[in-house]
Amino acid sequence: MQNQRHKFRLPEEVTYLNIAYMSPLLREVEEVGLKSLSKKALPLRDWARRFFQAG
Repeated sequence: MQNQRHKFRLPEEVTYLNIAYMSPLLREVEEVGLKSLSKKALPLRDWARRFFQAG
């Protein structure tokens, strides 16, 4: 398996081995989560368009 450290926001001096309990988030997942929280923080912005969209 190739090194995939670049996909996570971990300090260089950290080696994270215990993923059985809780693993760090992929950077991609963190970005999506932050975007979702921003939308949730201002629910009135474009609410009608998003509410009535199919899917």
